[in-house]
Amino acid sequence: MTTKARIAIWFAGAATIFFTRAFLYSTWVSRGPEVQDALAINTAQMGWLAMLYPAGGLAGILFAGPLVHRFGTRNVNTATFAVAGTSFAILGFAVDAGSFFVSSICLFFIGLPMALSDFLGNLEGTAVDKAAKRSIFSAIHGLFGVGMLVGAGLATWLINADVSLSVSFLAVGIFIGVVSIIGGYGFPKHKEPDVSAAKKIENRKIAAKIWTEKRSLLLAVVGFTFIMAEMSAGVWVPLALTNIGYTGAEAATAFGVFWIVITIVRLIGGYVLDLIGRYRLVLASIIFTALGMIIFMTSEATGLEYLGLILWGLGAAVGFPMVIASMSDDQSMAAPRVNMIITVVYISSITVGPALGALGQVAGIYVAFSIPLALVAVSLFLSGATKPIESK
Repeated sequence: MTTKARIAIWFAGAATIFFTRAFLYSTWVSRGPEVQDALAINTAQMGWLAMLYPAGGLAGILFAGPLVHRFGTRNVNTATFAVAGTSFAILGFAVDAGSFFVSSICLFFIGLPMALSDFLGNLEGTAVDKAAKRSIFSAIHGLFGVGMLVGAGLATWLINADVSLSVSFLAVGIFIGVVSIIGGYGFPKHKEPDVSAAKKIENRKIAAKIWTEKRSLLLAVVGFTFIMAEMSAGVWVPLALTNIGYTGAEAATAFGVFWIVITIVRLIGGYVLDLIGRYRLVLASIIFTALGMIIFMTSEATGLEYLGLILWGLGAAVGFPMVIASMSDDQSMAAPRVNMIITVVYISSITVGPALGALGQVAGIYVAFSIPLALVAVSLFLSGATKPIESK
């Protein structure tokens, strides 16, 4: 097999698990209003329920590095999507039965493997990006946007067709499980690891050292900002729109527009990156994200929901991929640094649901978006950390 063909298969494998992870997540958030109604919970309770997804992710990401080192990305990917697909299928039946307890457990065990998939996709994505002749990492993240669009589009159709959550989630669970496991075989074969005691001690020292690196910590803050901007839109935009009179299908369509913008920008992001450079691209992303969020937050009075979502998506599209790429400048340290930033993201993401839910319950969901907006403002001053450094 030629080098070009190997890179193409490798790229396809990484892109596939970005697509399926997004497809699952989009299905979940697009039908969030139905879930809230079926479980008969208020906005604050929905925030706590949403928290369980990243809580499960935190539990998973803590073991991501050791698992990949020991078993390889192919094997970990297979286990990851077997658990995620099964848990998602059960979730639909739990919600339709009105079981908050079982639904909570399912969300935890969806978030856990999805964090592992997040790590795998970014690790393999940055590696194949280094092997390719031009920037393709943004395009890999673009398949996440495609997955979000397909999930939102399918959710809109299923809502209009009055298909139950149990049937919908069962079909999606089976689909993402099968496709993801097949896609994972595009990753390079696992090399037998050094599992000696000395190597384990060395790996622990390296992992601990990452948490003392100033640049890594600054990048983690910027990365979390973009993730919070993306997650707050995913969980709360459909709910915010239904609160002002949108139907479930109309809210899912608006959410789809948000992801159309993100997808287009990510697919062409590599060309923009090569043209203006990483730092300028991140800086522009922060500005557009802030502008879009402000317009959306005031849209209840202005009616500019779609303009806000378009600018919000334009800004949020490539911010996090560029932070991951920054963490991977030195490929020899990519695994522990990527693990570190994703760990920070999942630790911090646990607060997104309760924080926005609590403020939304008191002051309204639109006001609650001021929390991620404040972080975006802080990241404007930290964006210089994304400037490239030479790989050792």
